[in-house]
Amino acid sequence: MIAFQSMSFRYGKRPLFEGLDLDLEPGSIFGLLGLNGAGKTSFLKLAAGALRPQGGEISVFGRNPSERSAEGLADIYFVPEDPWLPPITSSAWIERYASFRPAFDKARFEKLLDELALEDDKVLTKYSYGQRKKFALAAALSSGAHALLLDEPTNGLDIPSKAQLRRILAESADPSRVVVVSTHQVRDLENIIDPVIIVHGGKVLFRLSSEELGERLFTRHLSSLEGQAIVYAERDALGWSALLAKPSAPGSVEGEETGPADLELVFDAAIAAPERLEAALRGAGDALEAYRPEEHEIAKEASK
Repeated sequence: MIAFQSMSFRYGKRPLFEGLDLDLEPGSIFGLLGLNGAGKTSFLKLAAGALRPQGGEISVFGRNPSERSAEGLADIYFVPEDPWLPPITSSAWIERYASFRPAFDKARFEKLLDELALEDDKVLTKYSYGQRKKFALAAALSSGAHALLLDEPTNGLDIPSKAQLRRILAESADPSRVVVVSTHQVRDLENIIDPVIIVHGGKVLFRLSSEELGERLFTRHLSSLEGQAIVYAERDALGWSALLAKPSAPGSVEGEETGPADLELVFDAAIAAPERLEAALRGAGDALEAYRPEEHEIAKEASK
C-alpha cells in the first residue's frame, strides 16, 4: 500500500499539498488526474522518495521512501515523462542496472522489448523519445517492484504503441502491486485506470471508481440542454457533449449517442462544477438547477 498521512509539501513559500490523506491499495491501476501545476509529478516523486515532504508521513509498503533504503528503492519504479537512458545497449543496461532489483524478470523484459519492437543492439541514447519511453516502461513492468509510478506514459507513443501499452499495463495488474498513472491523455487509458483520483488545489477532490461512475453518470450527445439533468457539457460541432446524472426513476432522456461516463467530461466537471458532480454522485442529480454553461466555462478558465 502507498499511504499519505497529513502530508504537506511546498516549493519555497508556495504550498502544493496541505494535510493530504490518501491510501492507494494494491491490486489497482490508479489514474491520477489534475490540471497543469496541480502537483501530479510531485506526487509521484514524493511517493518515489525523490522529494521529501515538509510535514506528515508517506509509507510505501511499510517503508518511508524518503529514507531511500536499498530495499525500499528496489520495490519502487518511477518512470518520468522524459526518461533518461545511458549511452549503452539494452544488454549492457541489464548487466549494470538489473542487479539493483533482485526481483527483476529478465525474460519478461526481453519479451517486452521484442513486443515493442526495440532493437537490443542499439545504443539507448540513439532511441527516439517514444522508444526511450517504451524502454523505460518495459524496465518498470519487468522490475518486480510493488509500486509502479508512471508519469504521462502515453506521451510520445504512436497509436499502435498506445494500444500495446494498454494491453501490457492490464496484464501487469497484480493483487500485490500498486500502479499509479499520471496522465493528461485520459482517453488513452480510460479503460484500464480504476479508480480515478482528481487532485486540485492541494487536495483530492474526488476518488471515483468505474462502478460508481457507471451507477450515477452517463454521456449523451444533445442538441439542446433544456430540461436535462446536466452535470457538465461542452459544445461540439453538432451540439453538446454532455455528462448527465442518471435519473432516480426509470425513464427516457432525449438525445443520442448514449454511452458510459466520459472521463474527460468527468474531470472537467470536477474542476468547473464540483458541486453538481458531487450531487450527481450521491444520487441527487434530479434536483440539479438549470445548467448554465457560461458559468462553468468561466470557472474552468479561472481554475487554470
